[in-house]
Amino acid sequence: MAPVRAACHPSLPVQTSHDVTIMGGGLAGLCLARQLRIEQPALRVALVDKLARPLPEAAHKVGESSVELGSHYFEHTLKLAEYLRARHLIKNGLRFFPGGGRTHGLADRTEIGPPQMPRVPSFQLDRGRLENDLRQMCDDDGVAMFEGVGVKDVVLGEPHRVTLEDGRVLESPWVVDATGRRRMIARKLGLTRPSGHAAHAAWFRIEGDLKVDQLVPREDEEWHRRDPDDIRWLSTNHLMGEGYWLWIIPLSSGLTSIGVVVHAEKHGFETINTLERVLAWIAEHEPVIAPALAEYGVADFRCLKDYSYTAERVYSAQRWALVGEAGVFVDPFYSPGSDFIALANTFAGELIGAERAGEDIAERADYFDFFFRRLAAISTATYAEAAEAYGQPRVLAAKIYWDNTNYWSFLCQYFFQEIYRLPVHEQKKFLPLCERFASLNLRGQKLLTHWARLATDPTEREHVVTPPIPSILANLHLDLERSMSPEETLAYLTEKADAAEDVLTDLLLRAVTELGPERGRALVEALGARDWPLTGLRERVEAERGERRSRRKRLSKLARDIERTLGPARGDLVETVGALFARELAGAPHAAAPA
Repeated sequence: MAPVRAACHPSLPVQTSHDVTIMGGGLAGLCLARQLRIEQPALRVALVDKLARPLPEAAHKVGESSVELGSHYFEHTLKLAEYLRARHLIKNGLRFFPGGGRTHGLADRTEIGPPQMPRVPSFQLDRGRLENDLRQMCDDDGVAMFEGVGVKDVVLGEPHRVTLEDGRVLESPWVVDATGRRRMIARKLGLTRPSGHAAHAAWFRIEGDLKVDQLVPREDEEWHRRDPDDIRWLSTNHLMGEGYWLWIIPLSSGLTSIGVVVHAEKHGFETINTLERVLAWIAEHEPVIAPALAEYGVADFRCLKDYSYTAERVYSAQRWALVGEAGVFVDPFYSPGSDFIALANTFAGELIGAERAGEDIAERADYFDFFFRRLAAISTATYAEAAEAYGQPRVLAAKIYWDNTNYWSFLCQYFFQEIYRLPVHEQKKFLPLCERFASLNLRGQKLLTHWARLATDPTEREHVVTPPIPSILANLHLDLERSMSPEETLAYLTEKADAAEDVLTDLLLRAVTELGPERGRALVEALGARDWPLTGLRERVEAERGERRSRRKRLSKLARDIERTLGPARGDLVETVGALFARELAGAPHAAAPA
């Protein structure tokens, strides 16, 4: 089918009947259109968007930073590996500078980040450039492109009818809502729901390269020696304090993305809702970067109030789906936006393909709907109560270790090994493990939140390399290159869930040790931690007894790995843990961990 571009070729006949109509030509809609044409080339796909090309480079949309799952989708599903390396920047992971910047220079704060470029890549995406290029790719792939004309209405039925603002009607058995925060179908059907996470964001681009290294004087040779290959600036750099974080993201066009995210209970939206106010906010909370920003012109500005939300349903056997921000939006911390685009689009593609092949998709649609929204809810819990942790360097380092463990152990492997392609009854074999990881993560986030509320971490000059190479944590990242059968994947995830249980115990013991007996007891009681499984508790305490010279040999491999990454726990572990968990150390039974 020859491509049709309504905005540029109004005289051409317009085909109004397609197999799939995608409403919205942002990143989610464009990626889905390309995916469907690659995986199901017989499909007639139409894409509608109110904006016409050319889209402005580097001053278009937020969401430049990708992580492993989304990057895998771009590289392998969409076959963009060579393109991404040619037109965008390979990212040096996520890097964090917690502790707040009102009175501390950047070099005097803790730095948490990777030591080298990752083996499993991710990318810094210039969204304007990417979406322009994807539109051309979709044109070339045979997608019917309706650009420069918005969607006026959608009527769900058999077929669905999408009415454009110029009066034309597109009919198709499938319709996918990718209209972003307009959320046409979710609003029409009353499916919009709050996520329980209240936070706001403001962002802008500055006209030039601003590297985080520019914020530390060259005379501080020790700090600059940490980065001998000059790759620190390729990270998504986070300047952080209690209840907020500021991002610095380089773009291939030569501009730099700057953004501020604040948790509503700590900072009001009215403090960042204009360019002047967000610059004043930065001058107050992160003065280390304010003078540098003043040297650049500003290309654009945007802000969002209460950006996080979810939906009651995102997939339907009635042949509609919600993808991208038309369905759910979790949080920008850890850059999961492209991950959820990848998951949403992949599930939508599986449903469309199964239905076109004659399958009754009711069960598959219900399962994907449950699974996707469950992932979004667990992910939201990772961010919703993290405000205090952003201002506590030692707690944040533990959070990064824990969150990477869970992300690389379960969600990435689920996607990389394509478990979603299995029949539903085969996918359900993985559901108990999904729920186990979910339960572990909820316990972990509760631990980190309460630890941060009780902590009084000093702001200090420290370098936390994560993941150190070699290490157990680094191996989890490298394991993403493995190819496993479903049976092997199931065994792998079971092993890693057991390991995550041990990590959680070690982090709990680290927390109470650093807090000391009084605050440690308050933490244990707030968590109900005496009812946790506490695997390896006695072994961990016994390893601390005896000669100091042989201590590391007595530690488990996992305990050594955590200590190598986070440093030794500060305090007397034997005394504090012994006092708080005397019954458990004596071998008394305990209840099962709460879900």
